[in-house]
Amino acid sequence: MPVYCTRAEVKKLVRFSRCAVCQGKLIAFLDAETKQPFVACADWLRTGHLGITSHNLEYEKYMKERKEMYKMDTKALMVMTETHMMARINMAKFPQELTIPEKKLLAQIAITYGFDPLMGEVTIYQGRPFVSIDGRYRKAQETNRLDGVESRPATKQERIDWQIPDGDYFFCAAVSVKGASKPFVGWGRVHNAETVGGKGFKPVEKNPQRMAEKRAEAQALRKAFHIPLPSAEDIGSPDNEVIGNINVKTGEITVEGECKEIPTETAQPVAEQPKAPESTTATKAEPQTLAEKAFDGLQSAGSNKAPADLGKLYLWIMANVKDKKVNAKQYALSCGVSEEDLLHNVAKAYEEIKRQNPDWKAL
Repeated sequence: MPVYCTRAEVKKLVRFSRCAVCQGKLIAFLDAETKQPFVACADWLRTGHLGITSHNLEYEKYMKERKEMYKMDTKALMVMTETHMMARINMAKFPQELTIPEKKLLAQIAITYGFDPLMGEVTIYQGRPFVSIDGRYRKAQETNRLDGVESRPATKQERIDWQIPDGDYFFCAAVSVKGASKPFVGWGRVHNAETVGGKGFKPVEKNPQRMAEKRAEAQALRKAFHIPLPSAEDIGSPDNEVIGNINVKTGEITVEGECKEIPTETAQPVAEQPKAPESTTATKAEPQTLAEKAFDGLQSAGSNKAPADLGKLYLWIMANVKDKKVNAKQYALSCGVSEEDLLHNVAKAYEEIKRQNPDWKAL
């Protein structure tokens, strides 16, 4: 069926999108019965071609040729030394200048997951790693299980069901995997506020339809081929994961900002206790470090006892890592720890992170 949309969306779809079948131009029509505008293939009345796409074929052809020149598969990337990966990172261009700790973190992530920063498959933004849609596509194709990707704008009823207001861009993508009975579905949204107020240079401002389509594809690919890293296409989106303070007791992220210690319980007034006689040989206790405060009640440092919960594991990471702006969860995932272990097997996650950081202070 043709794609119904608002009049404002019609103009942009006609300008930036193509027919999903023949890659031909789109044209705007008016439904004689409903008086609603819709877009379809310019030869739709003759061919009946359904679906549209926002893929930039010229750019994709250029990227394909470039990748063929510098092609590296996952296996080659995962056995690369950090020195060689750092050299590859220094050849790449990023939206912002990376610090040395950020480059090292990016190198660890690239080696762990087999992504190529030179090809733009993985990047660092504000201290966090992000995977691009190109990286997810290559990893999916390497499995030889990818059986196709279909994307389309959400229908009018779907926009109503999801409560998407006019002006926002909303796409649906379905990833088919060999052996799976149903495709993996992802939804991508670009808020209208993301497309205004800038200078028009960002991809989300230049072509919001394609960005919404990319977000849908990235979400579907993440479901189909699990890679526990956020998508570069989600940078700047209000729907993106929030970095915030970590509750020591529950591991819950509460507010946006750097990781800070949060008391596990509210202090209650207690009756004053008589002071014990001071020893003449006792020395004044040194102030506790963040890690020691976080693990008060556990065995002393050096006991190698795993943290009792997720919040304490995050605090231990933040107490040891040099760059305090690094998100603790993402750092743990960059060490090859799965989200399942983070949630249900904190001890196993701790052992894996500790094994990769032998110089860190044990609990």
